Amino acid sequence: MQKQEFQQLIDKYLNGQATADEVQLLMELFDNAQTNNDWDEQTLGVKHELEDKMLQRLQSAVQQSQAEHQPKIFRLLAFRNVAAAVIGLMVISAGAYYSMQRKATDKAVANKAVVKHDADPGKNQAVLTLDNGEKVVLDSARIGTIAQKRNVSITKTKDGQLVYQASRGSDSPANGPVTYNTISTPRGGQYQVILPDGSIVWLNAASSLKFPTAFTGNQRHVELTGEAYFEVAKNPSKPFAVNVGALNVKVLGTHFNINAYTDEDNIKTTLLEGLVQLTSGNSHSLLKPDEQGIVKGDNIQVVEVDAQRAVAWKNGFFDFNRATIRDIMKQLSRWYNIEVVYKGKVSDDEFMGRIERSVKLSQVLHVLELSRVHFKVEDKKITVSP
Repeated sequence: MQKQEFQQLIDKYLNGQATADEVQLLMELFDNAQTNNDWDEQTLGVKHELEDKMLQRLQSAVQQSQAEHQPKIFRLLAFRNVAAAVIGLMVISAGAYYSMQRKATDKAVANKAVVKHDADPGKNQAVLTLDNGEKVVLDSARIGTIAQKRNVSITKTKDGQLVYQASRGSDSPANGPVTYNTISTPRGGQYQVILPDGSIVWLNAASSLKFPTAFTGNQRHVELTGEAYFEVAKNPSKPFAVNVGALNVKVLGTHFNINAYTDEDNIKTTLLEGLVQLTSGNSHSLLKPDEQGIVKGDNIQVVEVDAQRAVAWKNGFFDFNRATIRDIMKQLSRWYNIEVVYKGKVSDDEFMGRIERSVKLSQVLHVLELSRVHFKVEDKKITVSP
């Protein structure tokens, strides 16, 4: 392709006039230039300009989608070779591209083998284990009061919440010994629980929360596995603490997320509002809003982050920020309840982007395949290959 034609193609893309075929061609041209290290001064200058403009476009598209509350799937961008990334071609928002091609894409995807064994997204489902060992399957339990323990009623709402509250006329729901309940979500499940003190907890897939049916004494303690987002009711005289193995997260009243899956390398606590103290062994750290504490063993590292990314799952999105395909597949595995295996050397490319969690598995895999990752789906197993 002549340089003049190449520049015209770039201009069409930046003006939003490029067809899907032209976008694909542009991607291939830049990718070939990166592979062959064939950057001349003009092309390299265009590349840097595209990086800035397209990153701005992606951010704008995401913000517009959120403002309009419209269901959109945003194409992931792949950082190839990271340091000298060809961001220009991969930073493509599906706000325009995907919506224009959606009907054609859906028809094409329907003919792929990946749909033959499709999977629905996760939903509100969990099991409540009472203090006597009785188990209540919440997704099939009727709406209304599902248990009455001493002076505490346990209610399921139509919105998929589990609510603990003192019975009417009871001034002291905590009389008698403290009893504990555990709510557990399976792979492919999520649930929300309102604790006896009014604190709200959102549980992600494959997670569990153990808590007392009434908070007595001068502290409030719960135990977490997996991932959860907390909005803690303020009570300065009774601090709230979350135990995650050896890690203790102590707060008075605040909003934060804890990711503590056992297949992750570390535990991440991300603060959105308030102040929390992290304690692991002899290490202690305070977090401020938009900070994340990364805990591995007794070591605590505090970094600045965009805290909203950490709770995207609670708001209905996968939000990938320079995530590898293995990072992404861990999340898909939990949410779609599938097994993931790898064949051959899978690229270390990093991906950035946002995809709704309400779509079928095939749609997510199709978005990923646009960045040259391949999948084979058989029953509840996905094989990932280059």
